[in-house]
Amino acid sequence: MASSLDIYVDVTNGNLVAAGSARSGTLPTLTRNDSYNLRLRLQERDQSGFLRDLDLTGSSIKLGIGAIDGDPTDGQFKLVLNSVTSTAISFNATTTQFYNAISAIAGSGVGVTTYGSELFAYLITSATFNTAMSFSGSAFTLFPTSSVIVSTRRFPAPSVAPQQVVRLVRNPAVFSDTFVASPTAGAVALTQVQIGSATQNNTYDLAVGSDAEGGSVVLNFGANSTTAIAIGANATSFTEALSAVTGIGSGNISVEIGNNAGNYSISFVRALGLQNITTAFTLDASGVIFSNFLQSTVTMATAELDELFAESGEDTISPKIEIELTQDGNPKTVLQTDVTVRRDLITSGSAVPAAQGSYLTAAESFAAFVSSQNNVGFYGTTAISKPASTNVISALVNLGLIANTVTVGVTDAPTNVVTDWTGNVSATTRFLADSSAVTSIHWGNRVLKDSSGVTAVNWETKAFGSGSTVVTIASNNVAISGSYYIAMGTDNGAFRTLSTLASVTFGSVAGNDQHYRDVVVTGVAVNDIVLIGLPSAVSAGAVIQGVAYKANTVCLSCTNADTGSLAINTATYRITVLDYQ
Repeated sequence: MASSLDIYVDVTNGNLVAAGSARSGTLPTLTRNDSYNLRLRLQERDQSGFLRDLDLTGSSIKLGIGAIDGDPTDGQFKLVLNSVTSTAISFNATTTQFYNAISAIAGSGVGVTTYGSELFAYLITSATFNTAMSFSGSAFTLFPTSSVIVSTRRFPAPSVAPQQVVRLVRNPAVFSDTFVASPTAGAVALTQVQIGSATQNNTYDLAVGSDAEGGSVVLNFGANSTTAIAIGANATSFTEALSAVTGIGSGNISVEIGNNAGNYSISFVRALGLQNITTAFTLDASGVIFSNFLQSTVTMATAELDELFAESGEDTISPKIEIELTQDGNPKTVLQTDVTVRRDLITSGSAVPAAQGSYLTAAESFAAFVSSQNNVGFYGTTAISKPASTNVISALVNLGLIANTVTVGVTDAPTNVVTDWTGNVSATTRFLADSSAVTSIHWGNRVLKDSSGVTAVNWETKAFGSGSTVVTIASNNVAISGSYYIAMGTDNGAFRTLSTLASVTFGSVAGNDQHYRDVVVTGVAVNDIVLIGLPSAVSAGAVIQGVAYKANTVCLSCTNADTGSLAINTATYRITVLDYQ
């Protein structure tokens, strides 16, 4: 659907009236490729200075948007004299080329010069005095669409050679000369918006559009009618007029101003409320005076408009809009002002962009590469033979992926540059070696080694360390072998645990007495902490303790805290020592 564009023009002085679509005093911005239902209202001022609609009976209107005195940029034109047509003349012809084209039809003595400062304007002078000369033009292939305008500069007279001026002028980029009276049907309308019932009233909406600027309306209730109600009357005036209608009566009608200017809400209430009124309620708008608009459909989609954008290189252009009124055969420009036109973004070929491509899954990545046991390929290529070299860098050199002079390492730290890649990187034994040729990483065996080549980490067996000290991580425990210590933080020392099982017999212990037994625990030192794990059954009142009182020896003591004697028979005890270093 075309956008509506209402333009008011004061033809008295050729000004744009601040009304309609130009309430701010300037025309709104137009958009390339859009279509507009352009309505034009021409007005002139009366003796009191008030604007009145112009009588346009028998008149014609033209509207153009483009550059004033624009020039063609390509193509050819022709001239006609006495029904004979010249050969084609280039839009930018020199005077010599112009003369050569017209001399065949105007005579060899004809004169051709440029005219004024216009780019493509020529002055033709007849070869003979007092002889009429009347050229006409044909635009032929001129682009953008242009006109060949021929005007007489000097008429023939005794001792005077007639002259004519030929000008090439670009036509408007947008043009319309088909204007018709704007329809008024529906500008004032009465619509039932609610049918009456036991729970709601009969309600009508009376819409008075902006084109209705004077006169009056009449509302009919069956065969009875209101008096004329002026356009723009308030709600009270409508209520009074309707209350006076036979069949309605005072107090039975409610009229309110609607949300939009010019809209009225009319409801039947009280005696006529909460029921379906079947009597016809109609509108007579024959007394309304409507604005005098002429309208035309203007489409901003022409090659000539695209040419203006191409020449400017900008997203917006400001050509002229001109309106010409012809009355009694006399043309008059009634408006010439700037209008802004912007490029459009959405075109007939616009489509929803495709979704952004996602990353390949692992399976898709593998499938994208050609590979087998004996061949290796790269993405988008056919399989090529696996290189004979088993060294990674040699393989890359053989494949042509790197130069044979390549070095591997950190270029800004020469001591870290690996130039002996044959001995430091092995694809066969699957290792990386340091500068001393000691294997640091053996990815085939899944181990990391220290500078002596001793395994430090084995991520296959989940073990850390080697030799006599190994930490192994199992599914539900951590196993540690060999001699080791656990550090407890700064200044807190480190310790290891020593543990053994010992079978001990304390015998009969008298009341309030103690018995002692020594147990050898290798590695124990004085001041170590001793923990005793008791057997399943110990006599009540017996207290078992341990102390490291000399090297490699733990003394177990059994104290009877009761008054009667206790028999502490042979049992197995767990002796655990925290040996600090």
